[in-house]
Amino acid sequence: MQLRINPLLNKELRIRMRTWRTFALVSLYLLGLGGFSLLYFAGSFFGVGAGYTTLASVGQGMFSFLSVLQLVLVVFLVPALTGNAISGERERQTFDLLACTQLSPWGIVLGKLAAALSAVVLLIIASLPLYGFVFLMGGVSPVQLLILFAILLVTAFFSGCWALMFSSLLRRTVTSILASYALTLFIFGGTVILSVLIMALAGGQSSIVSHLLLLFNPLNFFEWLYPDALESTLSSLMYNYPFSWTWLKFWHLSLLVNIAFAGLCLWISTRAVNPLLGKKRRG
Repeated sequence: MQLRINPLLNKELRIRMRTWRTFALVSLYLLGLGGFSLLYFAGSFFGVGAGYTTLASVGQGMFSFLSVLQLVLVVFLVPALTGNAISGERERQTFDLLACTQLSPWGIVLGKLAAALSAVVLLIIASLPLYGFVFLMGGVSPVQLLILFAILLVTAFFSGCWALMFSSLLRRTVTSILASYALTLFIFGGTVILSVLIMALAGGQSSIVSHLLLLFNPLNFFEWLYPDALESTLSSLMYNYPFSWTWLKFWHLSLLVNIAFAGLCLWISTRAVNPLLGKKRRG
C-alpha cells in the first residue's frame, strides 16, 4: 500500500532536496559544529596527557558542549527556515493558488511546518558521526543521545510553531522572521532575566509570576538530560525547588505549557490562512 503523505509536504521536500541550498546548509552546519568540537577536544586533551583528567571525562564534557551548541544552532535556524513558509507564498503571489487546493487550513499549516522541520531532522541525523566520536572516548550512553535528540526535536517543533504563526499573520517575510527571533530571544533569555528581576524586587523570594515565565522556557527540557545541574539552577531561580523528591519534575510542567502554547500558535495560523475567515474580516 502506498504511503499517504501531505501533498504540500511532498512538494516542499522535492523542491528543498533539488536545490544546492540544502546541501550548503548541511555542510556549513557540520563545518561549524565539527570545528568548535575539534577546538574543544584539542583544548581538553592536554589535560589527559598531563594526568589531570580522564578520557571519559573529556567525552562527557564534549557531549555537553555539543548538546548546548547544537541547541543554539537549531534555535537559530528554525525561525529562518519557517519564517517564510506562508509569507513567502504571499510575496510570490501564490497563496491564492494554495488556498484553492483541496488541502484544509490544518493541512496547509502542518505541511509547511513539517517541511521546515525536515531540514532540522536532516541536520540532526547528519551530526551523528560527531557523537560517534564522543562514544569512542566513553562516559556517554546511547540513551543520553536519544534523550538529547528528543529535546532538540521538541524544541525545534515549538520554535517552528510560533515562527509559523508570525509567518501566517504578517505579510512580509523579513518582518515575520524578525518577530520570530524577537519572541525566541524573549522565551529563551527574557524569561530568565525577568524571573531574576522579579525575585530581586521581591527580596529574593520567588513568585507565581516568575514560575510561570520559566515554564515557557524550553531550556527546562535539559532537566531530563542533566537532572542534577538543572535542579540546582532552577533552585537558584525559584528560591526553593519543590520537585526534588517527587516523580513530577519542572520540565514535565514546562512541556505541557509549551504544548498548549504550540497548539494555540497552530490554531492562530489556521485561522490566518483560512480564506473564508479572511473575507469575513475584510468585509
